[in-house]
Amino acid sequence: MVVMRARHSPPVVLIVKSLAVVAVATIAVACGGSTSTESTAGQADSGARTTIAPSPAVSSLSVPTSITASSIDPIGVGVMHLTLTDPGRRTGARGGQPGTDSRVLPITIWYPSGGEQGDAESIDAAPVGQWPLIVFAHGFDASAATYAPLLRAIAAAGFVVAVPEFPLSSNTVAGAAVEGDEPEQANDLGFIIDTLMQGDVPDPITASIESGPVGVMGHSDGAQTALLTGFAPRYRNDRIGVVVAVSGRYSTFGGQWFDADRPALLVVQATDDELNPFRYGEELVRLNSGPASLVAVDGVTHLGAVTDPRAIGPVAALVADTFAWRLRGSTAAHDRLASDAMVAPLRLVASHG
Repeated sequence: MVVMRARHSPPVVLIVKSLAVVAVATIAVACGGSTSTESTAGQADSGARTTIAPSPAVSSLSVPTSITASSIDPIGVGVMHLTLTDPGRRTGARGGQPGTDSRVLPITIWYPSGGEQGDAESIDAAPVGQWPLIVFAHGFDASAATYAPLLRAIAAAGFVVAVPEFPLSSNTVAGAAVEGDEPEQANDLGFIIDTLMQGDVPDPITASIESGPVGVMGHSDGAQTALLTGFAPRYRNDRIGVVVAVSGRYSTFGGQWFDADRPALLVVQATDDELNPFRYGEELVRLNSGPASLVAVDGVTHLGAVTDPRAIGPVAALVADTFAWRLRGSTAAHDRLASDAMVAPLRLVASHG
């Protein structure tokens, strides 16, 4: 097992204050139906920027305002940006840019803040309370902005949601995105989890994170990244209590998944997925003998499972209740899951454990 924090140099932390709110970024359409089975870590990137653009203009986004998705009432959401640098791992070349001797990870964090829930997020607002940590992995040639309405809704239900820009696959980094870096992205997730949970990031965000288990979630290649971090012995992080894989697939990168005593798994798969067909979600749940559920998103595409306005609210409620039950033991959230999984366009297909 890789021990994520056993390194001689501490993480480098750069807090990036948001200076303005910008217009929403164009959503990427290529989120990666990867067929890779071997790691290509070391093939690509550098040019990893130490700052990222502020969040999209929330006034132009459709954000669910009526979900009661966790064990607490929905509240206001703040957003901040920081950059973590892992000096212990190399980043390969990306396009014409050379590799570097570290991994630079700009991160967007959505978190509960004071005030009423609504469309707007508050830049660098003071956090309130303590909440479970969720780390989200974006898909190929995508970014945090691609999923902003969904992730903001999950944060409003009572979670700290951290989203790194992966140096080889994010569309916020210069040069053509490179597939096949999921193993190093899995290590990125473990590094971020350990850094935030161990308090290596200055207050106030560290103080708002509960000390209990962590959730990981990802879409497409990001789903494979999350699955590796949760289930693959070479990459997994033992702080993880539940994995949510959206539009993903079983691709082990040379390792084996789903041994005993692993986290719970929720698979969300679009029925009209043109990159990772629905049978891939069925395979994930069938192979996992531990607690696992498969929920279909009817009538949407690969990206639509996380961006289609019809899907965002129901998926956010399902995911938030899953996290509230698995990470906080909320019986109220558990009791809502059966109905969550049957709110159109969602449909429960299989569940065991």
